[in-house]
Amino acid sequence: MESISARMKKQMFFTMETREDVADVLGIKEKSLRYFLFKRRPENMYHSFEIPKKSGGFRKISAPDKELKEIQKKLAAVLSLVYEPKICAYGFVNGKNFIDNANLHTKRSLILNIDLKDFFTQIHFGRIRGMLMKAPYSIGEEAATTIAQIACVNGVLPQGAPSSPILTNMICVPLDNSLMRLAKSIGCTYTRYADDITFSTYKKMFDESLVYAEQEKVCIGTKLLSIFEHHSFNVNFEKVSLRSRYYRQEVTGLTVNVFPNLRRSYLKQLRAILHHCNKNGTYRAAQEYVAKGYCQNPTIKDIINNPEKIEAVEDWFKKVLIGKINFIKQVKGNDNLTYLSFAQKLNKIYGENIFDVSALNLLEDLIAQNTFILEYEQGEELVQGSGFYLNNIGLLTSYHVTENNAFYKVYKHTSYLEDALGIIGKSLNEASSDKVIDYALYRPPFAVSNSQLLKLGDSNRLRIGDQVIIAGYPNHQKGNSPYIQTCSITSQKHFLGALFYTVSGRIVHGASGGVVLNENLEVIGIVKGGVVSLSEDDIQGNQGFVPIHLVLEHFEAQQTNILEIPQ
Repeated sequence: MESISARMKKQMFFTMETREDVADVLGIKEKSLRYFLFKRRPENMYHSFEIPKKSGGFRKISAPDKELKEIQKKLAAVLSLVYEPKICAYGFVNGKNFIDNANLHTKRSLILNIDLKDFFTQIHFGRIRGMLMKAPYSIGEEAATTIAQIACVNGVLPQGAPSSPILTNMICVPLDNSLMRLAKSIGCTYTRYADDITFSTYKKMFDESLVYAEQEKVCIGTKLLSIFEHHSFNVNFEKVSLRSRYYRQEVTGLTVNVFPNLRRSYLKQLRAILHHCNKNGTYRAAQEYVAKGYCQNPTIKDIINNPEKIEAVEDWFKKVLIGKINFIKQVKGNDNLTYLSFAQKLNKIYGENIFDVSALNLLEDLIAQNTFILEYEQGEELVQGSGFYLNNIGLLTSYHVTENNAFYKVYKHTSYLEDALGIIGKSLNEASSDKVIDYALYRPPFAVSNSQLLKLGDSNRLRIGDQVIIAGYPNHQKGNSPYIQTCSITSQKHFLGALFYTVSGRIVHGASGGVVLNENLEVIGIVKGGVVSLSEDDIQGNQGFVPIHLVLEHFEAQQTNILEIPQ
């Protein structure tokens, strides 16, 4: 059959009256369509299985056979030409995704999450048929009936068919309109991602027409409830959630208190899985994964312990792990350290370049270009530390590294002991310092021309568990490169009078004054504290860093002479 342009298909859709018209728009023969609908019949062309819900119970998935699936794909493509997404709809909409949806609800005082109960099965044959016969589509009765026959199984919209997602959005247009009007009238934001409905506000309280609390129970407001009832949708009251900014707020699986981010539990679980892969092999790790109930594939469940199916299980598990890491990549970005770290681990497990981790080389270059060895030597006395240049700020190090008022040579590791970049000293070029915070800021004794410069990050919102990169030059000798390690924040406390974050890594003397980066490779701290060596029995609790915002606040206060005197 001759192909039809998208524009012509759209025009043809609005003039459809008969089954033959539907076949023409889908680009198939009417005889073939009639065969599928009345001879083979759609209800005989599905295979169903159940997957566990996070909240308990199971969700039924009805997946169409290959032939029906192809017809439903054609139908979904045609429907996408005529459906005009509402601004609040984010699920199954081209150019939008779950991250965009979550981003609209960041840094809010309150977030209300509502889940529609049995979403797909609430959208039945009659609703689809009736929607298509009314404006703005207004197609003929036989054509609307034919589309409903293609899309439904046993009278309802199946979860698992390619045509189901866009049909849910089309059905939800009146609901979206009503909820957008309500949200606007009470000054809050509304979005919908499939059956996940979210309201958020900067206000201290939601209007009672939307939600209210009664004896510590969250209750949906009368006006909101009447809208759901009017549009024939039922609410899953067990999954109604109201969270303030003081608790973890989630939207479409991402935490949104500060910015859309992955759940810590997701990363923790994946880290454990990869550890088991390294320790016990991928097949044993796959068996454990299935045994814990994480697998949603019934075929894999049937063969997981079959010794003749080891290769099939391993192939499946590899795809699972790739998918999980791709999810991190989608949320955090191609150059994000968390993504790159997991990607590198998976590459090593399989001995393949599954993911491009060349950005890790860029990290090493960035650190090498902007970190320095600081060294003072007189007679038998040798004092050594680390420092780094922060763009538009200066050369930073720890106060205790250069507190002896001596003059320190500044080296790059590539020219250590051969060609010093310059000299720093308190009386020579110090711009600011503080013993309690433990920092010293120097005007750089070298020309700054490097295009790869460190950027300032936000250290005000650091949390226990955050991943950080620490770089410095402990016990540096000629020929060594920077010592770079990735670790996590383990605690927040005060150490020698200033705010201090401890880390899971091991910081060795000489690394003091080194740089601490967040997962976006932005400066968030200065290394402070450390142990004598890397030996396992050399233990000391105060290994960590001071947050960079303390340094900058002190420096700025000094510059304007408004430094507050401690009470």
